[in-house]
Amino acid sequence: MNLITKLIERQVNKLLVHISRELLVRSVQHVFKSLSNNSEGILSGLYIYAGNEEVVFRGSNASLMVQYRACISESRIQIFEEGGIVCPAKYLYEIIRKLNDGNVVLEVNEQCILSIISGNSRVSLSGLSPLDYPFIPASQDHQHTGNSIVVSSNLLKSLIKQVAGAVSTSETKPILTGVSLEVQESQLTMIATDGVIRMATRSIWIENGRGFTGKAVIPGVNLMEIVKLLDDDDQAFITIQLNRHEIRFITKNQFIESLLIEGIYPSTRNLVPTTHVSEIILDIKSFKQVIDRVFVLADYHLITIHVSEEKLELISSTAEIGEVRDVLLLKDKNGENFNITINGKYLLSTLRYIESDSIRIRYAGTKSPLVLLPTLDNDAWLFLLNPVMRG
Repeated sequence: MNLITKLIERQVNKLLVHISRELLVRSVQHVFKSLSNNSEGILSGLYIYAGNEEVVFRGSNASLMVQYRACISESRIQIFEEGGIVCPAKYLYEIIRKLNDGNVVLEVNEQCILSIISGNSRVSLSGLSPLDYPFIPASQDHQHTGNSIVVSSNLLKSLIKQVAGAVSTSETKPILTGVSLEVQESQLTMIATDGVIRMATRSIWIENGRGFTGKAVIPGVNLMEIVKLLDDDDQAFITIQLNRHEIRFITKNQFIESLLIEGIYPSTRNLVPTTHVSEIILDIKSFKQVIDRVFVLADYHLITIHVSEEKLELISSTAEIGEVRDVLLLKDKNGENFNITINGKYLLSTLRYIESDSIRIRYAGTKSPLVLLPTLDNDAWLFLLNPVMRG
């Protein structure tokens, strides 16, 4: 290590901040969720850096990086000395959660020791230099570029919840563990499939004044973590930046970066039946209640659906225990009566995130997937659920 590096490190490894416990807990919680239990070395730590007008908290598990900014404009934070540290994330998180409400002092000395002072409590944690922690280029932080779009936070969360649950959990085909994202003109589309049982897709309208077009495959597990990190706020908007190797989600106080899965996502167009022999319309709330009751005795999660003229009957059973039958009246029906056996667990998880009062279901044959569609033309989503063939 040369003299210049030593001088820089000496300056970086000092910090003095007064911050409210509430703001500290919220800031650390945002980034702690991104850390993996399997992380080792410096990535098992949580990065803290105090600048002139903000304190930055950052966590990373190599695939997902999360940064939260606590600004002095919030009036619950005072910065007396700039500097930073990487400290043991698990212990920091547990300690600050158990502190009493009030002001907390964070102080780092030249030996890379973080002191946490709150009332009569004083804790010292050994840390590491922040110079070796993964960084975010300042020129790209919180900036709108030509390869970006802006989306409502609540709308994006709804989109991810509806689609990401259909990804594969098997590493046999890594590309299917991701969600395909495509931006084209004024539409943002996400598609996910496990390649065997189910598929989900949804499109939303976006403002795309720059005419940006792009594709990416995002790890499904990262997207589900991102949903938990984004705030519930009808007025909040998220800037999505798409680059060759990563995608970024940026808000006023957050910066979330996920690596992408390399490869070309397979076409899913041929998975959707082009014709159907029967179509029914159901009330979603009532449908979920009936499935919940029938699912109690569903051996191997299997539920049989029998559709007759005006009703839908669901049947499940478990050997040596019993059988459940329940009936739901249809709102509408066109076409043939039919029977099909499906995985009730996957059907329930699909229905959980559908934000409408009713649903359209199309049946195309004994070996074709059920197609779940909206009843309104202004919605653009679709789910497929393959039948279970019983011997």
